[in-house]
Amino acid sequence: MKTSGLRQPPHNTSMMGVVTGALDGFGLEVSAPEAFALSGHAFVINIHEELCPSGPYCWDGTRFFERLPSLGIRAQQLGMALPNAPADEKAALEDAVRGALARGSICSLLHLDNQLVLGQDADGFLLAQPWGEVDSTPPRLTFGSWSECQAGPPLTFFEFQRCGEANTKARKAVFAALDLALALWREPGRFAEAGYGVGPDAYANWLAAIDAGHGDEHGNWWNGVVWAECRQHAGDYFQSLAAADFPGPLDQEQARHLAIGYRNAAKLLHRTSDKTAKAEAKRGFVAEARDIEADCVERIERLLA
Repeated sequence: MKTSGLRQPPHNTSMMGVVTGALDGFGLEVSAPEAFALSGHAFVINIHEELCPSGPYCWDGTRFFERLPSLGIRAQQLGMALPNAPADEKAALEDAVRGALARGSICSLLHLDNQLVLGQDADGFLLAQPWGEVDSTPPRLTFGSWSECQAGPPLTFFEFQRCGEANTKARKAVFAALDLALALWREPGRFAEAGYGVGPDAYANWLAAIDAGHGDEHGNWWNGVVWAECRQHAGDYFQSLAAADFPGPLDQEQARHLAIGYRNAAKLLHRTSDKTAKAEAKRGFVAEARDIEADCVERIERLLA
């Protein structure tokens, strides 16, 4: 049976679809821009050297998960296993997920994409399909066989629990999110896995990959739509601060500059994702977005100083 009312919004950033779905499932009133910005995900960009579509999934998210309690939830990894793992290893992980569901937690699966576990029946877990019938998001995971996820990386399960009320207007939460935005740009090596680049290194990888002929591949489109979505939510978040008398570290003029900057970067990355655009044009869009984001980071750095 499905968990009553649980659904995964169709964000391109599937981890944030899981997070916002869990927030809704727990009855926490947090807007998507608040969730993206205060978790820090709005400021992430991670690009593989060959512009692989795995960029949104293969980075160290430790500090991202550490930010979730400001939204009223906490997360932990229940475990991971390869699709062809021994039967007892699979069974133990399935038991861990069933136990989490039984105690009222919300669970998710990361395989090719992040999916909420909507519930279970006698034969398997029922999974969210935020974009409808898509190969990367099967509708279920059959107990024992995991037949729907035989190709690709390990399966990783997460447990989300409510840990209090959302603290979206707290100065501490805002400062911590801005500090993470700065760290992602100034200390990208702390977040990157081998072969990938975060922050300015991501933009360098993207430009080099376009030059190497990868700009027309699926990875260019997918990275474009995911990272554009993140920057759009960053812009919307700062616009909400600019439109309110917010008792935080930003005055309205500072927030307005950041809103404009991140929204412009989002537009450029959306244009980069256009499959009909020429490589030279895509390169120009990426370079301009990089420069805009660098300016935004400098503004954030001056605020934190």
